[in-house]
Amino acid sequence: MKKNTILLVLFLSVISIFSQEENIEWKIKNISINDGSSNYGSIFFGKKLVFTSSEGDRSHIYSGVVKGDDVVAKKEFFKAETNESNPTFTNNLKTMYYTRSLYGEENTTKYDKDKRAVLAVFKATRASDGSWQNITSLPFNSEKYDVGHPALNNDNTKLYFSSNMPGTLGKTDIFVVDVLGNGKYSKPKNLGADVNSKGNDLYPYVSKDNKLYYASNGMGGFGGLDIYMIDLNDENSKAKLLPKPINSKYDDFSYIYNQNEKRGYFSSNRLGGKGSDDIYLFFEKEKEEEIVEPKSTECSQKLIGVVFLNATQKRIGNALIKLKDDNEKVIKTFQTKDDAKFNFALKCGEKYKIEVSKDGYKTSERLIITNKSDKVIFKKNLFVTQKAKKGEKKEFLFVGTVDFEYNESKLQKRFMYELDKAIRLMKQNDKLVIHFESHTDSRAPTDFNMDLSEQRIEVLKEYIGFNEIYRKRYSGEAFGETKPINRCVKGVTCSEEEYLANRRTTFVLKEKK
Repeated sequence: MKKNTILLVLFLSVISIFSQEENIEWKIKNISINDGSSNYGSIFFGKKLVFTSSEGDRSHIYSGVVKGDDVVAKKEFFKAETNESNPTFTNNLKTMYYTRSLYGEENTTKYDKDKRAVLAVFKATRASDGSWQNITSLPFNSEKYDVGHPALNNDNTKLYFSSNMPGTLGKTDIFVVDVLGNGKYSKPKNLGADVNSKGNDLYPYVSKDNKLYYASNGMGGFGGLDIYMIDLNDENSKAKLLPKPINSKYDDFSYIYNQNEKRGYFSSNRLGGKGSDDIYLFFEKEKEEEIVEPKSTECSQKLIGVVFLNATQKRIGNALIKLKDDNEKVIKTFQTKDDAKFNFALKCGEKYKIEVSKDGYKTSERLIITNKSDKVIFKKNLFVTQKAKKGEKKEFLFVGTVDFEYNESKLQKRFMYELDKAIRLMKQNDKLVIHFESHTDSRAPTDFNMDLSEQRIEVLKEYIGFNEIYRKRYSGEAFGETKPINRCVKGVTCSEEEYLANRRTTFVLKEKK
């Protein structure tokens, strides 16, 4: 987008606005990677921000490193012979969808009747060396209309985009297709009049809680393109205009948001920028003069779990579960029933231990570290082993789990208490071997789930090897969604607790026979 602006100094705007959380104000900041070019179309990529940078009639994809409240070190990320923009990535960061100018024979650009380059969405996969290969055009592209601004939902099962294809209500609408796997997609579906206007509806983005954010110039607003939000979980939801300072009387678009960190980015051509379009950081901050010490019940999380025998699926009911604080003081107890399920309400940002005991079984425990996100439900299963009978030699057996963030394969220190304990035991006894198994729920595409399981197994193997454990002493197997422990197979709608039960990565440590 080429837009005229007045070049002013870098600024920081602070305006209080309505928020679901009291005593919150929004701040915006012009980040360092902005320059004289047009920068927009940003998306998260691990610890980086990937975005589009346009100068003249050329657009390519760049990246910057997120450092605190800034993004620095602008670097070329992906560049082909065409114009590329607006990337989005699958959760494993191995597949990229992006907008590209359609080129015909002999690199002649395809134009529509108004002599304007036609846009299309392409797909690429990341090779082991980090390069992007296997570039393919999506099947619903056409030389007769535009398809652009791709955006994936949280589990990568739906792809949203903007287009002026037949069936458009306005000039450009937001559409969606189901990602069916193996390069196949459902027929594009217009999101309808609750989302689309008589003007241009562009730059969709879907948050983790399934809210659609997009830009429109056909719904009133403050002027130019404005950013709207609609809840895709609610059939009766209506598009809501985001407040100032995110929206302004200028063009505001390309909104993304990290719910865990309560910050995100958007683009705008408002006064005070460095180029024709700049990327702005926005974040929430409590007003210092109105900070009130929260009550212990204000931020809470729910822990759920099941007691199993070893690494089997046999449930051990009627066990006693003790919840302890960081000083080993027992806070609560829970007596499981025949279903072996237990649950506790926990405070945010605290460290706990849960201990399970039952006659005839060895007592075991797990470390629990809660984060600072309110109303989170998370799962920690417990495993017990039977005690050896008098005169019977019982083989050494230690069973544990390693938790990962949803759709992630990165090891987190707060989830590694049991794994580090297993490594210490392996260093003390060279007869011990460890075997991992990784499972997912069924919501994402089958291929993605298997790939995620395989990534987690490889990360665990690398960590064990890094701790100087001989290669033949550790192994692992990825199962993806193929071994659910409940009814939640592909196509069955389940509760979040049921999905959580199927998402598990376990290990068994025992003596080699």
